[in-house]
Formats: sequence, structure tokens, C-alpha cells
Amino acid sequence: MNLLFFGSASRQLFGAYHAPPASVSGRGAALLCPPWGQEHLVAHRVLRLMATRLSESGYHVLRFDYYGTGDSAGEREEGDLGTWQDDAEEALEELRDMSGFTSVATFGIRLGAVVAWRLALSRTDVHTAVLWDPVVHGTEYVRELSAAQAQTDRWLLLPVQRRNEPDGVQDVLGFPLSLSMRRTIEVIEPAMYSAPTPARVKLFFSAQQPQDSIRRALHASGTPVHVETIDNQLPWREEEESAGGPLPVRAVERMVEVLK
Repeated sequence: MNLLFFGSASRQLFGAYHAPPASVSGRGAALLCPPWGQEHLVAHRVLRLMATRLSESGYHVLRFDYYGTGDSAGEREEGDLGTWQDDAEEALEELRDMSGFTSVATFGIRLGAVVAWRLALSRTDVHTAVLWDPVVHGTEYVRELSAAQAQTDRWLLLPVQRRNEPDGVQDVLGFPLSLSMRRTIEVIEPAMYSAPTPARVKLFFSAQQPQDSIRRALHASGTPVHVETIDNQLPWREEEESAGGPLPVRAVERMVEVLK
């Protein structure tokens, strides 16, 4: 694994590049798009496991942090889904340069799945998009975040309130949700997934989160799609309080198998 910074001098992004072993023939390239906030923390080990398994099977893999998140430059209040898309485009170009492959697969969890999907829509060099529990209803997702924060406040015996700062930033589970970020999330709706793409779509649901609306939208568009529910598997978001616990190895290996 090689750690690197890439992007422009004013917008430095952090990445982790996993090359396949010298003994394994190169099979392709895959870009891993992380989720946001608390979900990013919980998904970190799963994304690293996915990168490791993919590289062992012959894939060149790049994990990266959006601007203002993780180890990338920028403040946490900066950025939204629009600028994240620009970051993902930059990461995809970096992966193409490093791997030598001109066509790549994208993989994402939750909001990262939205980014991975939009890459497949906007570019002709994405041949496959693997989406794990993608956000389908943006307004619902924001309400869930607010409800989770309210529950935390009650548990800590704090007054339940929106806790907005003057600039419209809302504290959500220790992460600032800016007005710009909230607005770009709230426009996500099932119809977004009805746009056709030449990329193949691999759609995975955790057992407790089926989303019929996205399946209907994808099928209506004529997009080739593989849909699978992960039964009897530990979902990626398990152990949210400690970010610990066993990893869903079988689930990750199944996704690698489907991608291959």
C-alpha cells in the first residue's frame, strides 16, 4: 500500500493506492468512494478490507478522502456532493495514470455510492459501479441524521435542539453538516437512478435495508443491474459506537467475486 497526496496545490487530496502483487496479473482498476461523517469512520476498516481483497485478486485500487474529510486538506465545513464529485473525478484520473488501465470500476457505500453512481453517469470510462446501501431519499437521510443527533442529546441529558450555528452549519454526530452539503443531499431521489448508463451496476443491500424504489428506477432505465441482499452478514455499519467488532469478510469477498 502506497500513501500519497494528489490533486492541485490548492486542493490536496489524500489517497491510499493498493497495487496487485507482482505474482498476480493485473485484472483492472477500482476506485473506492467513502461515505460521510460517522458512517465514514465506521466504514473505514471495510473499505480497507475491500481494497486489500481487490488488489489480491489483481485490481489496482485507490482509496481516497474528499477535500475537508479524513487526511485531505481543507476544513470540515468545506465541500458538498458537487465538489466531492470533482474530487472523485480527480481521483479517477490519478488511478488511471497509476494503474495504466483506461477503464475502471467504482465502489461506494451510502453517500459514497451516490458519488460512484454519478461517476458512472458522467463518464464513459467507468465500466462497473458497485453500490452498497446507497442513499436513495436525501431528505429522509438528513432526517435520520438529525434524529440520531437528537437521540444522542437525550442520552447525554442535553437539550434537544437543532444546534445550528449562524452560518447554517448543524452539528451531526460530531461532524458539521453545512447548508450547502444538506441541500446537495436533499436533492437525491429515486428518479436520479433512472438515468441510463452503459456501466454495469452491482447493487447490494444490507439485510435490514432493502430499497425497492432504486431497483425499479434502475430496471426502468434499461441499465444492466445485479441486485443482491446480504443475508446473515454483519453489515458495514455494525458497532457504530466503537467502530470495532468483526468485519463482514464474507460480504466483501462476495462483492469482489461479483465484480470479477
